[in-house]
Amino acid sequence: MQLFQRRRWIQPDQVDVGLDAFVRQLAWIDAHTGLAMAGWLRSDSDGTTGAILASTIYDDHAWFIAEVAQLQTLEDYAPVNEAAAALMVGEDAFERWDSPVDTPDQWLPGEDWFRQTVAPLGLTRDPPWTNAEGADGLVSWFQADEQRPDKAPTAADVCRTEEWSRIH
Repeated sequence: MQLFQRRRWIQPDQVDVGLDAFVRQLAWIDAHTGLAMAGWLRSDSDGTTGAILASTIYDDHAWFIAEVAQLQTLEDYAPVNEAAAALMVGEDAFERWDSPVDTPDQWLPGEDWFRQTVAPLGLTRDPPWTNAEGADGLVSWFQADEQRPDKAPTAADVCRTEEWSRIH
């Protein structure tokens, strides 16, 4: 199983309208593809205002690539995509993670919220999610997996811990 994540940032003075456009974009994708996108808003106190995340889970990367390619050919997608993109700042960040071997088939990062920690290789005792793309040299774990680092992460560990609340 793989988890794909796309991080984006809404213009600080356009957060409400940006969230609406983001949710409309994900709903449109859900209605026209098999991607089943979830939308998340960063909810921890360290998060930048307007930090959002789109995610989807799948088993076959070739299928995922084909779905994304098909999405890009759909004539009605461009206006939906451009409406959301116009409200974003910075460059989108993409990450793709391979699940640990024993991950259940119906695994989700969380229903209403999740916490994700991304850290350098070797910081976890349990099998972590491993980097497939976009986070070279890093591993990830989720609170829902009850995976914890061997020791409490510190700033010196170069860990990134984020909490996300579901908005779509």
